Amino acid sequence: MIYGTCSCKATCEDPNGQSGCNRDCLGTEGCTCPAGFLMQGSDCIRSSGCGCFVAEANLVIYQDCQDVYDAGNTQDGVYSIMPTGWPGSPFNVHCRMHGDEGWTVFQRRTDDGIDFYQNWDAYRDGFGNNINFWLGNEKLYYLTNQDDYKLRLDITTSDGTSLYSEFTEFQIESEATNYKMNKLGSRTSPSGSAGYYLSNNKGKPFSTYDQDNDACDTFNCAEKHRSGWWHSNAWCSNCYSDYCHNFQYSSSCHTVCTYENLNGDYNGGNGERIFSYYYYCNPQTVEMKIRPSS
Repeated sequence: MIYGTCSCKATCEDPNGQSGCNRDCLGTEGCTCPAGFLMQGSDCIRSSGCGCFVAEANLVIYQDCQDVYDAGNTQDGVYSIMPTGWPGSPFNVHCRMHGDEGWTVFQRRTDDGIDFYQNWDAYRDGFGNNINFWLGNEKLYYLTNQDDYKLRLDITTSDGTSLYSEFTEFQIESEATNYKMNKLGSRTSPSGSAGYYLSNNKGKPFSTYDQDNDACDTFNCAEKHRSGWWHSNAWCSNCYSDYCHNFQYSSSCHTVCTYENLNGDYNGGNGERIFSYYYYCNPQTVEMKIRPSS
């Protein structure tokens, strides 16, 4: 049970919480239930245990934000979803509605309020707040494997320019294969070159500083770039000039594991910052989201 400001209590008899809104609940403090649970008397029980009350109320469970949009919810916001096969309770996601498209946001960076230099468990389960967050690789796995999905990157550059790119396919595998980026389709760039080199991360497993899954034998890419990511080993043995996406490996060598690092340190440096190749170093905001491709 959660104690806080009560808005609309969802109960077995009233899963949508409308009676709570019409009585004295709104704006007062009290106990509510987490996602996937409903109030029965003074207890929180799983919605499946409510029996005929929930069935009669025709409780709707959305599979993603496109499902949310198709149901008539056309405003950006936080909605509860439950992907096909998801073994847990419904969980909250941020939805972005672009035109007639509902995008499920799985990553957002707007400031340095949340440290993205997190361990494997944090990236698997998700972390952050309503402003800066990573949804979680396990949730992303179930989402991208229930249908064919595409990916969108939105970036606001350091000078305030808004850019976005889309990829025709996106899918990651399960934790058994370290959430490998299994699919990444062709890139369309209606606005700028964001994600230009993301194709080099296709087929790579996810890595964090405490679980080094990259193929680079020289160092831990997630540690050097200070980010959980699908790090590549394509360039890790080469030396380059001192650009924002390269970190200093020795006194005479700057090198790189990935040219797309959207989970690096906010306002960082020496390959630790957020970057999308050298076109967009240290952007103000970054958002990654998915929606069904058909």
